[in-house]
Amino acid sequence: MYNDNDRNYVSVGGWMLMMLVTAIPVIGQIMIIVWAFAGENESRKNYFRAILAFFVLFIGLFVFLAVLGNGPAILKQLESLTRKG
Repeated sequence: MYNDNDRNYVSVGGWMLMMLVTAIPVIGQIMIIVWAFAGENESRKNYFRAILAFFVLFIGLFVFLAVLGNGPAILKQLESLTRKG
């Protein structure tokens, strides 16, 4: 199972510590970025890169839905700008 030479091995305690750190506001977000790109542990880097990918996906979805929800108001503002010009 565990090989001393395996750089991708992360213990259960290690995962628990990382999850605890990511639950801390601001510091957790910074550490997600650090762990996604730093170090030699590919398993840990891939996990935190997946978290970042979900974050970007949800932000994009939120922006899309916000624009969609405010679409009529945005169109109304654009119409008023074009009439003045």
